[in-house]
Amino acid sequence: MNSADMILINGNILTMDDSNSRAEAVAIGDGIITYVGANDGAKEYIGPHTEVIDLKWKTLVPGFIDSHVHLVQTGLNTLGIDLSSAANISQCLSLLKKGIENSPKDTVVWGIGLEEIKLKEKRFPTRYELDAVAPDRPLFVSRIEYHTISVNSYTLHLLNLPFNLDGMIKDSNGLPTGLLCRHASSMARKKLFEMMTGMIQKGVKKAVNNAISRGITTIVAMEGGFMFHDQHAEHLIDFKSSLPVDIEVFYQTTNVDKVIKKGLKRIGGCIFIDGSFGSRTAALSEPYWDDKQNMGRLYFGQEEIDSFVSSAHKSGLQIAVHAIGDRAIEQILSSYEKVLEQYPAGDHRHRIEHFEIPTAEQINRAARLGLILSMQPAYEYFWGGEGRMYDVRLGPDRRKRTNPLKTLLNKGLTIAGGSDSDVTPMDPLLGIHGAVNHPNPEERISPYEALKMFTINGAKGVFQEDIKGSIEVNKYADLVLLNASPLDVDAENIKEIEVELTIKEGNILFSGKRHQDLLEGEL
Repeated sequence: MNSADMILINGNILTMDDSNSRAEAVAIGDGIITYVGANDGAKEYIGPHTEVIDLKWKTLVPGFIDSHVHLVQTGLNTLGIDLSSAANISQCLSLLKKGIENSPKDTVVWGIGLEEIKLKEKRFPTRYELDAVAPDRPLFVSRIEYHTISVNSYTLHLLNLPFNLDGMIKDSNGLPTGLLCRHASSMARKKLFEMMTGMIQKGVKKAVNNAISRGITTIVAMEGGFMFHDQHAEHLIDFKSSLPVDIEVFYQTTNVDKVIKKGLKRIGGCIFIDGSFGSRTAALSEPYWDDKQNMGRLYFGQEEIDSFVSSAHKSGLQIAVHAIGDRAIEQILSSYEKVLEQYPAGDHRHRIEHFEIPTAEQINRAARLGLILSMQPAYEYFWGGEGRMYDVRLGPDRRKRTNPLKTLLNKGLTIAGGSDSDVTPMDPLLGIHGAVNHPNPEERISPYEALKMFTINGAKGVFQEDIKGSIEVNKYADLVLLNASPLDVDAENIKEIEVELTIKEGNILFSGKRHQDLLEGEL
């Protein structure tokens, strides 16, 4: 028997295996788990160079998997100006001014995290207001989920977008206000990101380090495409192997040949069937509560999405598509039904990203199809409940139907948990908290069910449950030590749990205190 490189003892170990078993000790050799069980059994794996770490009966869980991240965007946003604390336009401008003063003069400046419904004025800053803080350099402000941006006059001139472009908002005189949504926003973002290419690696490394500090060992990255830039996907594919965690890429393109030539197994991610609730562009079957003439919009015709799904499915690719509103969910369900009837596949694991307000009938159809649902329970933490964004946009009845986690689990669906970072933070414990404390009590799930979303279900979401997602022999030694158990603390305190160690394939990537301060254990 080979001695272990590392042994973790005296742990409250939640293995997340099929039997929901517990353990006290884990042995690791060459980055792989070689033993899981009682402390006594771990003795056989101790050699002269084995590192023994006493967990002091704290909780060890599998490395977290964030199943939906815009990693390049998240990285770039670590270099942006955070506007989430602003209560009014004046505070937005003050934050921007301070950030601009601390940034190089030849770079693009951008504000992030803005939710205009939280501002006193209930609107974005206009280009003229942005001109006051940045008259002669590129500046844009992005809504929290990126579907709407506001730019200053300098940027508007630099972008040279057609005035009649869909989503170019104009004032009563027919002049652009600087507010861009829909197609205008996506075109502007593509051009702006071309100016920001040199910042990508720096930002991504910063974002990954932050993810590691939150216990994340696998990131499912949604890159390129409509709202972002294909260069983002290309850059990440090229340098992801140099990063200390696993990066699984969904290329956000409908170009199946491009993905196959890249040697990728997955396509899509945020292939946008519709937009978002915040921007009132998610496609609904009934009008928005606060905009009675608006039902959102679909970004593809049915034939277009049918053609894409058919081509990708026949090519053996795993497909993921963004669908938030019930009208968008209907479109992608219809496409999946057609292709799976014509070309059956037993374990396709095609996905729907977000799936925020499905009908009961749509839930049943998703279950029959065996789809993976990639969902973001922290949405409910930020937007759920009376008086908050879902309520404002959807009204008192429909907001009770958002993110119906318990209903979905009861139907046998697999839900992979994610953050949609940088829309919400890469923080699985916050996601678990959001799921357990869902504002609609009928849709609350247990802490164990929520933990599965960010561990074994995340692994299943990318066909990797044989190598990660649970603490079992012959799987990667991807582990997270917590200072408390999500299963034992009061539900309202789950988000306060701290990560103490993050281990990726036997390597300690993060320690809440210096590694040398950890006590050596004895058996």
